Amino acid sequence: NQSIALYWIVCLLGATLCLCFGLAGKSPIKTIFFNSNNINPIKILVIFLSCASISILLDKIGFFSYVACIILKKSKSSQTKLFFSFSIIISVLTIFTSNDILILTFTPFICYFTKNAKINPTPYIVSEFVCANIWSIFFLIGNPTNIYIGTWFEITFFEYAAKMALPTICCGVFAMLLVYFIFRKHLNQPISVNNVEVEKPCKPYLIIGLTGLISTIFLMSISNFIGLELWYIPLGCSVLTYLLVLISMLIKKDKLTIISNSIGSLPYALIPFLLSISVLVATIRECGIISNFASFISGQGVIVIGLLSLLIGNLLNNIPMTMFMTLTLAQYSASMNCIFGVVAASNICAILTPIGSLAGIMFMKILKNNGIEYNFKSFMKYGVVISIPTLMIGLLIIMI
Repeated sequence: NQSIALYWIVCLLGATLCLCFGLAGKSPIKTIFFNSNNINPIKILVIFLSCASISILLDKIGFFSYVACIILKKSKSSQTKLFFSFSIIISVLTIFTSNDILILTFTPFICYFTKNAKINPTPYIVSEFVCANIWSIFFLIGNPTNIYIGTWFEITFFEYAAKMALPTICCGVFAMLLVYFIFRKHLNQPISVNNVEVEKPCKPYLIIGLTGLISTIFLMSISNFIGLELWYIPLGCSVLTYLLVLISMLIKKDKLTIISNSIGSLPYALIPFLLSISVLVATIRECGIISNFASFISGQGVIVIGLLSLLIGNLLNNIPMTMFMTLTLAQYSASMNCIFGVVAASNICAILTPIGSLAGIMFMKILKNNGIEYNFKSFMKYGVVISIPTLMIGLLIIMI
């Protein structure tokens, strides 16, 4: 993906210059990448990529496309029913996987079926993107930004879910209904989906993949009680899941295409991007910008912090914004409400403009490759209407 490549290459170049000129502090490599605490960016990458690898494996097994085909079959001629069915299943799957995986998986599928059914794809692609980026707030593993904030402030998996479940549900339901209201006229038109074929995934592979995903979430939720560092759990579950699928494939004498495709589809661009951003943020901290900014916003409530994070996230991207705001809030011991406000904003800011997240960049590229006309102006037209009121609802519930 050329857009993503350009994105991380620029960051990598900037980080390299900062390291060469000694702008990132003393012993930056050791301090940033090899520290023993939870905020080590390598550990954060391990958590996210391990969880993503299981989701991608399920995709290659055929789980997501199978679910999507069942929804199309059951919706028959009702676009309204199809819209809500898709929105709900994407929301549920996002909770247990991640927004990036769902966007990569479902966007080409939506482009395909809307073209063949000769219906307007916009309601479905907007709903998909909105639902994926709101419901990823629910669990700690839903977004790298969640993981970064959670690990920095030592928020356990269970504590995080207990705090963010209600805001996520309220934001998700509101946004879904809002998107339906915007496109209700388009969704009143009939649709024919009689020729959709449902291909069942291989049952043994599917059982192993789903067991791996459920085990990961369960063990991460009790990691605080079993005294195990968080990053060990998804890594172990991912390796074991792939190993069991490999053994099963060798027994069945199947080609190892599913495993090779899964490993090849991991979002590798995130690795240099996150590591480079870690160096750039360390440089900003060394320059005193973060401490000055902390003095400027100290005492502000969750509403101001959340809206400010939304703005910064769409100027920089949600990952550098999260790192910047996390270090800023840590400077003056901000309230937990403000911390969770940044979590909400880091996910929802992706909806405002494509710049807001790597998912947005990938999303626009997929649409372009599939011949769907949806430019920056169209993205922002719906993004402004949806993201700001949705975030406000989330921030108000976090306050309560």
